[in-house]
Amino acid sequence: MMIDRQIPPRFKSVEDFDMLPVEQYTLDNGIGVHIIEAGSQDVIKIDVIFPAGAVQAGKPLLASVTNKALCEGTSAFTSAQLSEKIDYFGAYISQYAHYHHAEVSLITLTGFLSGTLPLLEDIIKNPIFPTKELETILSKRKQEFLIDGEKVKTIAARSLSRRLFGDHPYGNMLDMSHFDGISQGDVMAFHKRAYTPQGTHIIVSGQPGADFKNLLNRHLGGAWGQPIVSDEAALDFKPTLPQTIFIPKDNAVQSALRIGRPLFPKTHPDYHGIQVLNTVLGGYFGSRLMTNIREEKGLTYGISSFISAHQLAGTLVIATEVEAQNRELAVTEIFREMEKLRTELISEEELSLVKNYMLGDVIRNFDGPFATSDNYKELIDGMLDVSYFQQRFDTIKTISAADLLRLANAYLQPNDFLTIIVGK
Repeated sequence: MMIDRQIPPRFKSVEDFDMLPVEQYTLDNGIGVHIIEAGSQDVIKIDVIFPAGAVQAGKPLLASVTNKALCEGTSAFTSAQLSEKIDYFGAYISQYAHYHHAEVSLITLTGFLSGTLPLLEDIIKNPIFPTKELETILSKRKQEFLIDGEKVKTIAARSLSRRLFGDHPYGNMLDMSHFDGISQGDVMAFHKRAYTPQGTHIIVSGQPGADFKNLLNRHLGGAWGQPIVSDEAALDFKPTLPQTIFIPKDNAVQSALRIGRPLFPKTHPDYHGIQVLNTVLGGYFGSRLMTNIREEKGLTYGISSFISAHQLAGTLVIATEVEAQNRELAVTEIFREMEKLRTELISEEELSLVKNYMLGDVIRNFDGPFATSDNYKELIDGMLDVSYFQQRFDTIKTISAADLLRLANAYLQPNDFLTIIVGK
């Protein structure tokens, strides 16, 4: 049967949300394992998530450098030998460090797991952090820091974080002196106390194979390291709001604007609702800010608002870049759009559009085992229950225009925002 390309597909609303089932069990050493078994290909992804982020490190750069250097050589293999062995199996290992967690991930063919899992074990347990490789990592990071530090958007983002969170790790208080303050001893000591079974989780997605549980317990189910429970940095900094801060950058072509306020973590009862409000404001291409400031007034190529939420706090930030002579107008229009959301009910047509966009996004985010595992990490990072995803879906489905008006009046008050302007 030939498809008539002149007839559009039938529109269908998203009615239900079904996440792939997650099996949970514990290794002999107490590590929690979460298995998402699905997919048609014999491929497996293993994410090992440690409580080894910037907050636990307590020292700028330490968490990210330690995580990055894990693959730079072990007691058994050099970094070149590790790369060669990983390539031989067609596997891939990646690392990532955040505020409260750091992870090491392996993607491999299921049939090669008996060969690749020992490599993952060696990288996690036995890194030697060679001095030369650490120096190279720090040198690269320093160059990136210097280059990014010349961009007006980076200056604005760093300044906003510092002024919202002070000297807490959330404040991103990195400067040039920190690059000379990381030693091999610091890295080895942090690895020894943070990359241990205590507080660690493993997320397995794809097709793990019949003998997977035995293999995983054999390589990662024993005792290693010497965990030291350390107090995480408390967050008690209160920024002075409202403020407008101008940072001069004489050679800047455009001015960067960052308008933000402190917010709550994902456990707050209003979190899912304010995500909907944020989408209306600036969270997708058809948002209020894009329509006004890009489409109608032509002040920018793009503008967005976004919410970042961590275990202790979060932020709501509006970001754009405009010509210097247009920045006051842009700031005025941004706050005008907030005022409209505080005083006028959103139309049913616009609300329906936003809901359909967000519900489709939820479904896309859980399309397959790997995507599901990436989102499942959110539960571990935010210390959330699995019902969190269903709550998000239900809130998007049922939230009303009156609910959004209430949220706007609670969280879009101009006196709660800090404005950073960087440019000529």
